[in-house]
Amino acid sequence: MKPQALVLTCEHGGARVPSGYRRIFEGKAARKALGSHRGSDLGALRLAQSLKRAFRAPLFASTVTRLLVDLNRSVGHPGLWSEFSRGLDRTERSAVLARHYFPHRQAVESWIDERVRRGHQVVHVGVHSFAPSVGGRRRAADLGLLYDPSRRDERAFCSRWKHALNTSDSELCVRRNFPYLGRSDGFVTYLRKAFGPRQYLGIELEANQSLLESRHGQQRAAESVIASLRTLIPGETRSSTGEP
Repeated sequence: MKPQALVLTCEHGGARVPSGYRRIFEGKAARKALGSHRGSDLGALRLAQSLKRAFRAPLFASTVTRLLVDLNRSVGHPGLWSEFSRGLDRTERSAVLARHYFPHRQAVESWIDERVRRGHQVVHVGVHSFAPSVGGRRRAADLGLLYDPSRRDERAFCSRWKHALNTSDSELCVRRNFPYLGRSDGFVTYLRKAFGPRQYLGIELEANQSLLESRHGQQRAAESVIASLRTLIPGETRSSTGEP
């Protein structure tokens, strides 16, 4: 069995607007969006940082708002640009991609490629959070584990992880491929095309923002995720070099 190497990412870690693009976020609607779940994955970066400390794993994170450019969407996807940034001209959009989009994705892909070349199976956990309700409908889960069901190792890993999470905290509601489908467009979907199923496991961890809104909830989520993940990844292969 291949040794495993853990890498963490957080594509929506903040709602920062680079100075050159503040003009497009001056309106009331834009400012409101920046402060909401649309501007960033609220609480996700703090959770990712807790995992980084616990596992001494590299964390690649961005604090630029996804309302400027969404690092978790493919080039050409309609969600890459928001209604606020879609009006940028071609030169400005190219500059945004060159400065903020491609460096993040290329750094992660290069790190994974290096580890795969060393004979590791990389476990990539992309840390995200989701709004408690959408359109008046409550999302009934505390944590979601997104994966591609057609990739056997991802399916088995998430099955074990769900069991370990429920063992760590039996009151947590953990669902697989919720609130999104693991095969939807995303960074891990792109990386699955670059690396084979025995080389790369692309898992997205989704935490309910209602769980992360209090200090107690943040601690509960972090402790449960850390304790459960420790049962899945052998201790000698958790820590990794080349941390960003």
